[in-house]
Amino acid sequence: MLFTQNEMAEKPTDAISSRSDPLGLEPLPVDNRQRFLRFTLSQRNDTLLPLDQILEVIQLPLAEISPIPDVPSCVLGVCSWQGKTLWLVDLNHLVGYLPLCHQSQSLMTPIVIVIQHEGRSLGLAVEQVGDVDLFDEEKIYMETGLCPPSMEPFISGYCPQPGGIVLDASAIINASPLQSHR
Repeated sequence: MLFTQNEMAEKPTDAISSRSDPLGLEPLPVDNRQRFLRFTLSQRNDTLLPLDQILEVIQLPLAEISPIPDVPSCVLGVCSWQGKTLWLVDLNHLVGYLPLCHQSQSLMTPIVIVIQHEGRSLGLAVEQVGDVDLFDEEKIYMETGLCPPSMEPFISGYCPQPGGIVLDASAIINASPLQSHR
């Protein structure tokens, strides 16, 4: 049945609201899940970064990386990204694992995850990028002993089943080895 504008004004509000929800369904529950990008560190560790901290994932030929002298060994160099200079870091090396160049026979095109925090961007070179997963934020918890102590400052939690260490982009961007050269 169609109603004119005058007829709708005459209808009680409960009739209007029942029409807007004809099945009488309850509102959907709040979804506390957050999207995370899954990637590999040190050839074995499933690692996660919140998708809202990631700007882009790119493959970057080594020829496009300009080395910078007198920087920490975890810094690969810089590249041009969206008209800006982007610092690139070997994430394995930064968090205390064996550097990528020592793990892979052919690292000709590293995968770079571009993260951002408070307007500052940084490129993280990683071995492999996987899928985007959804995890309930309330089920992320802190647990010690899951990784080397050198990695702990960069961890914001752990997601169970299928598990993964959750890294914090702000902790990575603000890492002390990177601050004196940015």
